[in-house]
Amino acid sequence: MPKIKKNVNDENKCPNKLMAQKRSKPVFKFDMKRILKERQAECEFWEKNAQIDKEMKVLDVLFQKEVNKTINQSDDKLVLAKSGYVIFDPSKFNVNFEENYNMTGSYYSQQLLLMSIERNELEAIIIFNNLMKSNWSPVFKDVQLILSNWGADLNSLTDGTLLKCQINDCKNFKRHNFELVMKFISYNIDKNNKTFSEDELLTLAQYIAKISFDQYCGQMINVIQQLFTACIETALQEDDDASIITFAQELYSQYNIKLLKMVVDLFLPLEGKIMKKVYTYITFKLYKSLLEKTNNMSAFPTNIKEWFVQDLVDKDFFNRRPKRILYRLIRLLEHVVIVFDLYRDEKKLSDMYDFLNFMVKPTGLSDSLRLVNILDQWRLQLFRLHVNRKNA
Repeated sequence: MPKIKKNVNDENKCPNKLMAQKRSKPVFKFDMKRILKERQAECEFWEKNAQIDKEMKVLDVLFQKEVNKTINQSDDKLVLAKSGYVIFDPSKFNVNFEENYNMTGSYYSQQLLLMSIERNELEAIIIFNNLMKSNWSPVFKDVQLILSNWGADLNSLTDGTLLKCQINDCKNFKRHNFELVMKFISYNIDKNNKTFSEDELLTLAQYIAKISFDQYCGQMINVIQQLFTACIETALQEDDDASIITFAQELYSQYNIKLLKMVVDLFLPLEGKIMKKVYTYITFKLYKSLLEKTNNMSAFPTNIKEWFVQDLVDKDFFNRRPKRILYRLIRLLEHVVIVFDLYRDEKKLSDMYDFLNFMVKPTGLSDSLRLVNILDQWRLQLFRLHVNRKNA
């Protein structure tokens, strides 16, 4: 009797549910060629970027020479506002100043406001140079007036909600307007720290912190960082831990999900002792939060060894947590290790490297070129320490 072939496509056949649910995990493959290729492309990018920077510096020198030619050194009179030039747009005025406050302010305030929207960069720089030559300093109201004129909602710049764009109409000013205003305000805060009160400086620092996340203004991070540093270093005293913690806690509470970006953009490289204390508070609090050590009430690390992960958690800690916790922790330690010079303790840093390297591999995070580079930097520095110690 001939055998009847089984129909493998029989729709009535019950599928093996266990086989359907069982899926093999992809095996991690360390592709050295791919990593080297990506790093080579990255090196080529930075080489081209350095060449462009050199060319831009040459252009800046030539441009500044042209600007200097237009300035009459014997005439301190500022550029007058053009006839019919709209300096202030009342429709953007969303803050309550004093009832008798003049919208255009003094002659110098008017020139500062004009500089903030002058679309011709050369003319804006001429106004900037003349303002720098004058003995006039803006007040807090002048800064608020400019921000309002740019379309900023000043209330949103100090509340806890992080909006996508804090300045609603970026078409109202150009890059040179923003940079010149930030530079001039920073210069005057450093020159005369009595023009702004402590509360005004800290409020301005909050404005700047929020603006740094703006899609357009955040591209000009150098002048943003310069003004932010000037406000913090002028407003706070190094020995006043209570005021430093209060301000740092406000930043921590408002930007909890964006802290890594904020501490890198606004604080690094660190300039000033007070900036370092604020940075220390924020990073240490975030570090302890990631490791779920919130019962520790210490505001600042009392010992350099408090930064070593392997002493605070066991190896199973990250297996029970989302991968993003380990990712954020390594990103945080990327700059903390350098800023606080953890390389001073070679043995402890070597243990940290082994611990984190062991944790990265099973999670699949070793596919991230960024994390691989961070761990490689630590390993390279450890190798240098080892060689120096052997040769000593």
